[in-house]
Amino acid sequence: MSELLRGIDAVTFDFFCTLVFHREASGRGPAVMEYLTAQGFACAPWRHEILYEIFEGYERVGGSAEAQRQFRVALAGHLFERLEIAAPAGEAERHADALWGLLGPNALETFPDVSAALGALNAAGYPLAIVSNWPCGLGRFCAELGLLEHFDAVLCSGELGAAKPDSRIFAEAAARLGVDPARVLHVGDSVVDDYEGAGAAGFRTVLIDRAGGAGLRAERVIRSLDELTRDLRPRP
Repeated sequence: MSELLRGIDAVTFDFFCTLVFHREASGRGPAVMEYLTAQGFACAPWRHEILYEIFEGYERVGGSAEAQRQFRVALAGHLFERLEIAAPAGEAERHADALWGLLGPNALETFPDVSAALGALNAAGYPLAIVSNWPCGLGRFCAELGLLEHFDAVLCSGELGAAKPDSRIFAEAAARLGVDPARVLHVGDSVVDDYEGAGAAGFRTVLIDRAGGAGLRAERVIRSLDELTRDLRPRP
């Protein structure tokens, strides 16, 4: 068994850049701005907060095709407003599907090592949770990406009202898993938000540094989730 899992009863993961990545290397905001500029729109500067604003309430949207379409159209309208785009009526709706392709679950892809690692942890009996700084509706993203079935809880800052490295989001994760924080291992790619934030909340932590370099600031570093599950045996 990996030394990282000795004495551990549950594992939590960051979402973006730990489990998934954006198909456009620049990320969602820059990809949207590039698209809108190419369409001839003059836009106000991008702000990361816009993602939280336009996804507000997404977790409560119905699952029907019509409800999802209505949300995509509303999201495009909100995006045009936040970016102060002057456009004729109906123009935002015309771009709704293209924008959703850059902002929604289909814009993301799981890393190659994720499925096997999560499956191994599930089979070994470890409760799992996601703890992420992410807008509302992260559970829907996980469902679309085939990740939700692996997790006992999905926590995102947009719904909880606390963002990493705030210890409250980690404390809530431990509570939902029913595990002492000292017996939870958190895996993430950010030194401040994940490695130090979870550590301050009492978790054991490990930094995943897929590209190399960031790990110089952390004592426990892995380059792949395979290192976490190597020689994994079922929990007693």
